[in-house]
Amino acid sequence: MARPRKSIAVSTGKIGKEKIEERKKQESRLKVDRSGLKPPSWLTLPAAEEFRRVVSECEKIDLLDNLDLGIVAIYCDAYAHYVEASQMLQKCGLLDTRENKHEQYYTVHPLVNVQEKYAKMIMQCSAKLGLATSDRLKLIIPKEEEESTNKYLRYLGG
Repeated sequence: MARPRKSIAVSTGKIGKEKIEERKKQESRLKVDRSGLKPPSWLTLPAAEEFRRVVSECEKIDLLDNLDLGIVAIYCDAYAHYVEASQMLQKCGLLDTRENKHEQYYTVHPLVNVQEKYAKMIMQCSAKLGLATSDRLKLIIPKEEEESTNKYLRYLGG
């Protein structure tokens, strides 16, 4: 099975100048406008700050465009809630005490489950966006469509 192609911005292999130009041309056809990458109004302040940070970092390698807005917003919202849950856990502690008819016992604090769910959402969104280096290396760029020409036409003068 062939390895998926990498974006020219993250490619580290040795390829010729012609291949680089060809791949830049292919990638430019896939890019959409970037002017709409602004934090949505429903994001909290910490989430909006994370949104701006992610977008500015991704601009350096030309990774995001307007079609990524929803996933970036979900990622940033999950990140802000994860941080909030972590801060609350630091205050409360990881264990919670419960009581039944006979005894008092310790259980895992419910915020641990909340934190775990947001961590999972963060990982899913970051993989889709290519925010981690290992995820960026898996990004696939479709090959250029080749024109279907008969290779024997050149012998016939056509």
